[in-house]
Amino acid sequence: MNKELDQIEDMPKGGPLGHARQKASFNWKKLKLFIEDLDLHNYKKKIWETLRKDDLFNRPLDDISHSEQKQIAQKRVLKIKDYNFLTDDDMLERPVKRILFDEAIVLWEIDCSIKYSLHYQMFEQLLRTLGTDRHEKFIEQCERGEIFGCFALTEISHGSNTKQVKTTAHYDPNTHEFVINTPSLEDSKVWVGNMGKTATHSAVYAQLFTPDGHCHGLHIFIVPIRDSNTMMLKPGVVCGDMGPKAGLNGVDNGFATFNKVRIPRENMLNKTGDVTPEGTYVSPIKDAKKRFGISLGALSNGRVGLTHYAPCIQSLALTIAIRYGAVREQFGPDNQKEQSILDYQLHQYRLMPLLAVCYVWRVFSLSFFENLSEFLFGLATGDKSDRQADLGKEIHAISCASKPISSWTTQMVIQECREACGGHGYLKAARLSDLRNSNDPLLTFEGDNNVLLQQTSNFLLSNYEEYLKTKKIPNTPLSICSFLNEFDKNINLKFGCQDQKELMSEKTVMEMFNWLICYMTKISYEKLKSNLDKGVDLFTARNENQVFYSKTLATIFMERQLIERFITKINENKDSSLQKVLDNILYLSAYYLLDKHVGIFYQGSYFSSEKPVFMIRELILELCKQMKDEAVGMVDSMAPPDYVLNSVLGSSDGLVYQNLYNAMIQSNGAFEPIKIAKSKL
Repeated sequence: MNKELDQIEDMPKGGPLGHARQKASFNWKKLKLFIEDLDLHNYKKKIWETLRKDDLFNRPLDDISHSEQKQIAQKRVLKIKDYNFLTDDDMLERPVKRILFDEAIVLWEIDCSIKYSLHYQMFEQLLRTLGTDRHEKFIEQCERGEIFGCFALTEISHGSNTKQVKTTAHYDPNTHEFVINTPSLEDSKVWVGNMGKTATHSAVYAQLFTPDGHCHGLHIFIVPIRDSNTMMLKPGVVCGDMGPKAGLNGVDNGFATFNKVRIPRENMLNKTGDVTPEGTYVSPIKDAKKRFGISLGALSNGRVGLTHYAPCIQSLALTIAIRYGAVREQFGPDNQKEQSILDYQLHQYRLMPLLAVCYVWRVFSLSFFENLSEFLFGLATGDKSDRQADLGKEIHAISCASKPISSWTTQMVIQECREACGGHGYLKAARLSDLRNSNDPLLTFEGDNNVLLQQTSNFLLSNYEEYLKTKKIPNTPLSICSFLNEFDKNINLKFGCQDQKELMSEKTVMEMFNWLICYMTKISYEKLKSNLDKGVDLFTARNENQVFYSKTLATIFMERQLIERFITKINENKDSSLQKVLDNILYLSAYYLLDKHVGIFYQGSYFSSEKPVFMIRELILELCKQMKDEAVGMVDSMAPPDYVLNSVLGSSDGLVYQNLYNAMIQSNGAFEPIKIAKSKL
């Protein structure tokens, strides 16, 4: 272990952060290696050191035009591909390196990471998973850099309701071609990442019509939109950039309309369905709903990736705010030295629970990616077992909750950290405003958060309905509904802790989450059934079941997943020196999340007096106080090098004021007054 620790670069000795670092009860390098091993640490370090030496990846001090941002982002994407950081051997040997590769790039620059993912992971992944041998040519062209892709699903008038997408693909048996058409202006494809300036090909989601006039639902077609050499638009394609956005302007989000654009029959991705040369629709999957689900299944891949983005971006914001808070001194008792703002209870409550939750999200996202890797391997090897099908359903149900809750959490974390740094946090050189603007679109792309959560709650309620019939939930790969097998026991639980020691128990924590999810499942189902029994249609019944019921259910489900998986992780710990901080992370994050549902605990009579709330909140404040001394060590464990963090407030040397002053005087035009000609009147 000592040899491994020696390979991790030390933090600066002494300085403004020296005293805060000495307070930690653990070796920050050990905590780092508990979360990710040395091989993964060195893998990211290699990527960062390569980018650091390349002038193309320098971060400008001042704003540049949106056009320049797009040009630079595209050049960086292609250069990253040339560096070949993620080889096929890497993926086979350690699939988790794919998500660590994403992490390394997103910590450097979110725009570049998203552009890269849209082409090499989303577009290419569609070709690999939903295409067949006849689409190998497109994959080879992607790998050689001859084409650049995007996927076009959203339309002006339809986003979340994908079944109502209006773009059409009519098959012409005379020419063996599909005719891609945009029926009206409101059916234009929009918000298509990479389409605005750089894509040559688009995976277009369109309604498939055969010559008999029958619509077979949404299918995917590879449509060339620009000439790969000249970048001129193809005949019948009207395509361009949507214009400036609040952030993420390195990504060229585009719009497109198709005026009877003809493509070869072979350009249809045909893993789940195909059209014969004569015009007959054939499919190995007879259930149209299942085909539709598979065609959108690639979005689960994207949602799992976005879930991992969350703790990555949170870690940047928290590193900046906590290092700043440890150095910044304001006020204090009369005639005494000012004290660090991190010593104030309110500041601790603002940041410590978020730091704990960030660690929990990181452990979850790495674990969840392992589940996705297993599922993708099954797809690649043609696994058609029931286990594979169940795994896909569970990943879909989790990702429809993990992406919304993680992105909301991240936006809240960034804002809290920005405010915790005062006015200095608003400076561009602090990086917090850029993080906020770049994270903002993650709340709505790959699915609107509130709509996605309904997928999760529907899944849970369907399983509960099955449980009511059979009193047993079948074993599934991830066992995400196994809590229902002990429903009667869980729903009858009551709070029985007498002191904080009893609260600090994994059993107590999981009992509280088990009661909470069972109670919310029960009342959400009863509310839904009550509406149906009144003659209300299913659509309306579900719509009227969201507020206070289904949305809360999906949220609690996700929070339980986070804590359950973190408990599994810390039970792997063999180093006693880490146990205190790991327990602190577990119990602070768990009770911080549970405290948000105090009203439900009283509503369902799990609490019967005021004592539990006082106990839980006193424990939260005590854990915040304890974590304050661990905080700088904890952010050291997850922080990237300073040249990646790129914040004048968050540098590991703690020289906040010197770095801030240097950034101000080096700002372009800092000493140039605005000269306005005086009127001669």
